[in-house]
Amino acid sequence: MKSWLKALLTVSAISLASSLTAFGQGDEGYANEGPWLLSMRLGGQFMDNRDGVENNKESNLDLFIEPRADFRFRDGERTLLDLAVLPMVKWHSNPRTLEEGSAQNDTELFGTVALELMHQLSPRVTLTVGDAFTYNDDPEMNNGGANVRSSNNHIWNTSHAGVDVSVTETMATGVTGNYALKRYDDSEVAANEDEDIVDGQAYLKFKTSINLDISGLVGYSDFKNKSTERQRGSQVMSAGIGIEKRFSPDLIGKVAGGYQHGEYENSEMSSLDTPNGSAELVMRAASITRFRVGGSYGLYAPYVRPYSIQTLTAFKAGVDHDVLPGRLTLSLNGQYGTGDYKEEGADLPGGTDNMVSVGVGVNYRVNRTWSVGGGYTYENWDSNMQERESFSRNMVDLGVKAQM
Repeated sequence: MKSWLKALLTVSAISLASSLTAFGQGDEGYANEGPWLLSMRLGGQFMDNRDGVENNKESNLDLFIEPRADFRFRDGERTLLDLAVLPMVKWHSNPRTLEEGSAQNDTELFGTVALELMHQLSPRVTLTVGDAFTYNDDPEMNNGGANVRSSNNHIWNTSHAGVDVSVTETMATGVTGNYALKRYDDSEVAANEDEDIVDGQAYLKFKTSINLDISGLVGYSDFKNKSTERQRGSQVMSAGIGIEKRFSPDLIGKVAGGYQHGEYENSEMSSLDTPNGSAELVMRAASITRFRVGGSYGLYAPYVRPYSIQTLTAFKAGVDHDVLPGRLTLSLNGQYGTGDYKEEGADLPGGTDNMVSVGVGVNYRVNRTWSVGGGYTYENWDSNMQERESFSRNMVDLGVKAQM
């Protein structure tokens, strides 16, 4: 990590930790009504299979302290700006060694800086922009349950932008775009794992009088992944129709379907064509029980390296229940994904990669300032591909949060 960035995050961590005793949180009834919102998390995670392998498993314990500062600016309903800084100091009980090819220190400095902006350019035109820059060593669980990064120190930056236009009272249009960048510190890992993903979508939406919206959608995505051995990457074009139904102010259903065409970066590979779709049902904040359930099918960037693309079927579900409203909340989450990989050469014969993850969490709000939480997650990968070991692991998280 760059020395100047380490110094900046260190100073930020010390300053934010000190400031917590002097300033207060403004949201949710906290004392301070100003734009600065300050909090801090302390916690840890135990994992019994640090590297995600079938044999020779190594367990480890990570402990961390993460102060956070949010600056929020509001100009009525015209402009909403959120800026968050989250430096983190993490201690590893079982760091990797140089001989393992993934050197780490016992104590490391990580952090996140994030920005979200919504601005109405006019009464009918709204601009949204966001960016999150993270430096960490943790893999990420993603779309349908995927370990999309190796557990090595890396930069992970995601950006998004969009413009929405209300053409008439019943018709709207807009475009959105996303860009994700991953860069590893270790040069050997970076040579085969650094990646860039760009995707965008345009829509034309028609609103009906029965709380039903119908949209026409077109999209494009471009996945690029470094490799010292082969040409890797893919592009996907899509078109389809989406339907959104508001059953009540807090119960929303979405269904989308269409067709996708995928091209390999390697021109010697033949293209892919497939129908695609997604569905989601969400119960939001009004009820003491909130849930979300959804599924998707289509072409996605690969989770198994060094492949260029996968056909993924994924399902996810989650429930949050307020056992004691305003005090105690119980959460249940589950994910399932199966990726189908086409042969990309004699040494990459393809196959299927399956993943299941289930977890339970609890959060208890002691008072206006303090809350405690914990969770357990079980993760299982079952793969018949030579590039992926089948494995399972258990993770336990505990944490304390202060909001003053």
